[in-house]
Amino acid sequence: MNKKTIFFDIDGTLLGTKDGRRFCIPPSALQALRTLKQGGHRVVICSGRQEAFIHKFFPNIFTSYVAMNGTHVVYDGKTILDCPFSRQQVAKLMSHFDSYRCSYTFVGKTNGWARNLPEQYLEKLNVLYGFSDFLKVQWQPEEVDANMMDFIFQSEEEFERCRSAFSGSMVLNRHPGQLAADLSFKEQDKSKGIQAFLEYAGIDKGDTIAFGDGYNDVTMMGAVGCGIAMGNAVEDVKKAADYVTDAVFDDGIYKALEHFGLI
Repeated sequence: MNKKTIFFDIDGTLLGTKDGRRFCIPPSALQALRTLKQGGHRVVICSGRQEAFIHKFFPNIFTSYVAMNGTHVVYDGKTILDCPFSRQQVAKLMSHFDSYRCSYTFVGKTNGWARNLPEQYLEKLNVLYGFSDFLKVQWQPEEVDANMMDFIFQSEEEFERCRSAFSGSMVLNRHPGQLAADLSFKEQDKSKGIQAFLEYAGIDKGDTIAFGDGYNDVTMMGAVGCGIAMGNAVEDVKKAADYVTDAVFDDGIYKALEHFGLI
């Protein structure tokens, strides 16, 4: 059997909230990652998360990742693709979303820039980003060095009011069960990041697998040889996947890899 390259989403796939604790990784998932690496398979993150988060929560595990919804791609520690917003794009995006009174953040590799964000959300969002001081609230547009955007809605009514702001090539990926979403673009998403990774590394698509659960994982399912949806995945991901495993805390990753004879 050829060695496989296996892409893992983070939130809802490798990590989740359990017993009130955020960022919990099932012991079986950790064991699966170690076993895959020992067997000569390549493990890669494919997430909307940024570089600093990956290194903090998965130290010494991943040296390759498709981060920030495919706009920052690293192969064995070497950046092979990096697509931050230009100053002109930042100004255009700000003007557009400000006109809809959206609350949003520009997300960079080590920091974020909050805009129109209610003060009571700041501490909670810093926690969600994994760092107590991740978000900047006093900044100028030329300071932004970001690859993606996140959006926060105070209510379903606000979400509906802002919905029309997302048009054209914009793809709003609602986080399941939350009033938050991340933004990707049809020309820049996880599938495009995976394609860049495979082309650079000379890896055949048939030797690849991906695990995911959220809306930004839908295109990822078609970018690999075998797409695996977590049991807790949204229905769109399950429909796009080749196989559905159990939920994140029901040892879904381990069971799927065992099913395919990889561990």
